[in-house]
Amino acid sequence: MIFEENIFGKIVTAAKWSIVTEILSKIIPPVTNMILARIFTPDVFGIMATITMVITFADVFVESGFQKFLIQHNFSNIKEEYEYMSVAFWANLIFSFIIWGVLVIFNQTIARLIGNEGLGYLIVITGMTIPLYGIIGIQGCKIKKELKFKKLFYVRFITSILPLFITVPLALLEFGYWALIIGCIIGSFIQSLLLFYVGKFLPIMFFSKQYLFHMLQFGIWTILDGIAIWLTAWIDSFLIANYMSDYYLGLYKNTSSMIFSFFSIVTAAMIPVLFSALSRFQNDQEMFNKTFLNTQNVLALALLPLGTILYFYRAFVTNILFGSAWMEAADIVGVMAITTVVRILFVSIYSEVYRAKGKFYLPLIMQLVDLCVLVPICVISVKYGFWALVYARSFVRLDLIVPMLVVTNILCGITPLNTIKNVLNPFIATVFMIICILIMQSVYESFLWSIISIFISASMYLLVLFFFKKERCMMLSMFGKFKYA
Repeated sequence: MIFEENIFGKIVTAAKWSIVTEILSKIIPPVTNMILARIFTPDVFGIMATITMVITFADVFVESGFQKFLIQHNFSNIKEEYEYMSVAFWANLIFSFIIWGVLVIFNQTIARLIGNEGLGYLIVITGMTIPLYGIIGIQGCKIKKELKFKKLFYVRFITSILPLFITVPLALLEFGYWALIIGCIIGSFIQSLLLFYVGKFLPIMFFSKQYLFHMLQFGIWTILDGIAIWLTAWIDSFLIANYMSDYYLGLYKNTSSMIFSFFSIVTAAMIPVLFSALSRFQNDQEMFNKTFLNTQNVLALALLPLGTILYFYRAFVTNILFGSAWMEAADIVGVMAITTVVRILFVSIYSEVYRAKGKFYLPLIMQLVDLCVLVPICVISVKYGFWALVYARSFVRLDLIVPMLVVTNILCGITPLNTIKNVLNPFIATVFMIICILIMQSVYESFLWSIISIFISASMYLLVLFFFKKERCMMLSMFGKFKYA
């Protein structure tokens, strides 16, 4: 019991620091983006999105699934764990330089493939960050495995504010897309130094083919899953880059990234901790299910009102985030907000259940199913124009809900009814919130009235939640009045 309490204490502490870290590190980038959106036109963001598309694909192979293996695996002793981490470090480093070398050699071919032949040299320069990611991956893994998320707070906070002091000044000096590229490179370098400092992991000169093959056998599923995730995340951007222009790519990618950043304030804080916590309870089904359902409930409480506000106040939000020149993106804000909430609650977090159970092939299978639906729909819809692709891509994101619920029921005994009951109260509160919004919007429209309306509708949401015992106890627990269980 003492051990369980200690574990819970570490999990709670990790969750608190993870939440604080993500809130601070996710608030600052949107602020930076708000400034840059008023300096750059969408086509500049489109160029950077094209480069990022290539770099993120390369990163899939650099990570190689080693981090998740090291977090999930139970080692026999500290010496064995350190040896595994050292092997992972050297392997990551070698892989990263090989991948960067491929980008250097084939940069023009890659540039032609993504529909912009002039970006080859920019891909090579930005690719300098790939070896840095290869170096720091294990450092971050060590910190997460030990649930020492407080250390990550300092790293993430410092790196998140760097663009304000690097990218923004360069943008004001009219460096154009170079401001974004230089900021990316310098930020990656400083992040590497910081992680080395706080992680305090120094690899030993040790290498084992047996250890490497063991991790690769485990990590191959993560690599394949990563490729599928990349295709899912970037197929729309790839098609826009090839069939349309940098303007539309920037309009779409920058807007959707901004919306995702709002939700990631919550999800990026909770999901890493969820995986670590579930991994500890992988042999205790009752605690496993309880931890998952509590996390899903908390996510629903936070995400449902956020998605509702972003949808009903999409024009207001777009004007604040990007300025009047980006008002064409308002409908992107609305549709992405709604579909993102649903996907997180009923798709994304279920993948962590499978990984924590050691079923790393299941997320891959789900991603492949998703791709089989996504790719043909995107390819067909892009022929009918930009907005056809936007709406088709958004709603296709909901195609895995039923498969995820069915598989989770079989694997863990969490039925679809359990899930519905788990999010029912936040949903009811959201319905009352929507009614309040519609009434407020029918009365008057102005900048100040929108702010007042958002405040009143959010208050209505909290008021309705207070009538439900579980949610009431959870909210009061934030103030130390009750224990949420």
